[in-house]
Amino acid sequence: MRPKLKNLRYHGDFCVTLAYDDGLVAELDFRGYAASRAGEMIEPLADEVFFAQATIDHGVLTWPNGYDVCPDVLRVWAEAGRVLDARETNARCAERLEIVCL
Repeated sequence: MRPKLKNLRYHGDFCVTLAYDDGLVAELDFRGYAASRAGEMIEPLADEVFFAQATIDHGVLTWPNGYDVCPDVLRVWAEAGRVLDARETNARCAERLEIVCL
């Protein structure tokens, strides 16, 4: 069973600290992620006020419009200590989970 995200703390400037039920704690900077993506679901995340409304819904990092980050991807980023680009995320997911996450 995969570890579940249990706590989220927003620090401002698109930085969050995530805590998992297995003890892993990671601070991630989503500034580049939010600014570099396009699409009607993710574009609101570029607004810091909206971004700050992130919550945990059944162990998944989620925003009020329903946008979420795949739990497997988020865990890979947490273990890396940073938000990875799509190529590196896919490679790490493939190594760990034998699937492509993005």
